[in-house]
Amino acid sequence: MSNKYDLKSLIRKSHKRILKLINNNRKKRSLKEELDKRWLLVQKKLKESEKIIDLGCGNNPVQGATVGVDLYLDPMQRSLGVGNKIDIERIKKRGITFINTGIDKPLPFRDKEYDFAYSHHVFEHLEDPASACKEMIRIAKAGVIITPSMFSELLFGRSYHRWLIIEYNNTIFFFKKRAFEDRPFGQHPEWDKQSKRWKATEDTNPFDILLNESNWYHGKESFPRLSNILKKYWNAHSSLIEVIFLWKDSFQYRIYD
Repeated sequence: MSNKYDLKSLIRKSHKRILKLINNNRKKRSLKEELDKRWLLVQKKLKESEKIIDLGCGNNPVQGATVGVDLYLDPMQRSLGVGNKIDIERIKKRGITFINTGIDKPLPFRDKEYDFAYSHHVFEHLEDPASACKEMIRIAKAGVIITPSMFSELLFGRSYHRWLIIEYNNTIFFFKKRAFEDRPFGQHPEWDKQSKRWKATEDTNPFDILLNESNWYHGKESFPRLSNILKKYWNAHSSLIEVIFLWKDSFQYRIYD
């Protein structure tokens, strides 16, 4: 009897593993199908380009970059100020040159030196986005600027984000955030140093709780349908959530401060 029972048990376990693999593959396929077309085009451009520069690279320059540029070594403007310092030696081991400067300052590169300039969630932080745009156009033949959409900034905006950003017809527009546009729905989650976890307070932005990025919130979800919709758009890099401004040769920019 024990052999028969063990065989049945193995079959059940094997069956469960197969079902799990099938479900995981389905999830991967559905996620890939939902990804925004502009985001997929960015990935294509990164694969096709030989010389790539990551402007505002943080601690993890984009795959394929030969140069990464960032001003802040400490995470003062990343991940709500919590996280590791930029590990320059680790970046160098990947064969990437790291330049410690702001991307809105004159950059030490030749005109059109790079095939593709990549900048992911950086321009909303800048003091001088016009200078950054000018330098990006100068040093690269093509590129992309990725930022929170205006909708996303109002819902999830950070205190160190300076601009609301939209794009239209090869032009990117920067609008200086006004006081009433800065975190209108509440504060960021707070970092608990003892538990080393994010925590919600009565002032925490409910949209941060609904999005629950990285599954930091462990309380009861009151609006699961709204939560799922937000996560769907967020994970798809939807234009509702992100500005993905692809350009070639040059582009126009307008600053309203």
